[in-house]
Amino acid sequence: MNIGFIGLGNMGSGMAGNLLSYCQENGYELYVTDINRTVVTEFEKRGAIACNSAQNVARQCEVVFTSLPSAKEINLLAPEILQNLPRGAVWFETSTNELVRWEQVKALAPSYITLVDAPVTGGAEGAAAGTLTMLLGIDEDTLINHKDILASFTNRAVRMGPSGAGYVAKLCQLHLNYLAAQGIGEAMMLGAKADLDLDVLYDVLGSSCAQSYVVDNYIPKVLDGSYDPSFSLGLAHKDMQLISNLGTHLSVPLPLGDKVCSSYKKAEAIYGSNVPHLKIVNLLEDETGRLLRGKKTD
Repeated sequence: MNIGFIGLGNMGSGMAGNLLSYCQENGYELYVTDINRTVVTEFEKRGAIACNSAQNVARQCEVVFTSLPSAKEINLLAPEILQNLPRGAVWFETSTNELVRWEQVKALAPSYITLVDAPVTGGAEGAAAGTLTMLLGIDEDTLINHKDILASFTNRAVRMGPSGAGYVAKLCQLHLNYLAAQGIGEAMMLGAKADLDLDVLYDVLGSSCAQSYVVDNYIPKVLDGSYDPSFSLGLAHKDMQLISNLGTHLSVPLPLGDKVCSSYKKAEAIYGSNVPHLKIVNLLEDETGRLLRGKKTD
């Protein structure tokens, strides 16, 4: 079997790395491409087959995965992929996309190709460790037929429903994630202004009803001043805009989401698109004149 992977960024490189090991263990070939030719060369040295375009990957493979920055890139590459996939091929799209945009992609697809929205959650560290959760808009038979491939880089591959359900589930998850990300800044600033030890406050939050992935993983990256460079502020704002659009599409008011989306838009305008996503906390730090830092990093 030939398997393709298009997009070798922070998330894609981790997923593709685990997939490459799976292919090598099972006698399959992994075809890869990315605009960053350095990372493609690195995969080639490890045994993958380097391609110079998405078209060349699609032409060779029965199963293709994509991991792309936004709906713009998905829609841009969709014709190139769909026009070259062989009959019976399956395309797993692992990015975060807009439901309406995915419907447009599906409308272009030949009937002999299966498209699966398969966004993942778990961060770049989960992609590298092979512990992601994948949220799938897929039929049961297709999931069963590909469960071993998916298990090569996920702990869980969950069928959320028919096509489109995976994207909706991912945006629901991100909605809570970004609300909480802004919330940790406010909670920690309350503690800072009251002269609490922020390292101790973090420890308490992590062992209370407030405990979450965001608390466990994001607060340390605020306290050490790195703000988590694994994901950009611009992409976070893009995600929040997708969430807002989904609310409009489904006629669901999102007053909290709209407020947070506005904050991300403001932060991106001030700090730029390519800074770490937790620079959202800088809005509050700038307003109060107080940086949130643990004693370990003072």
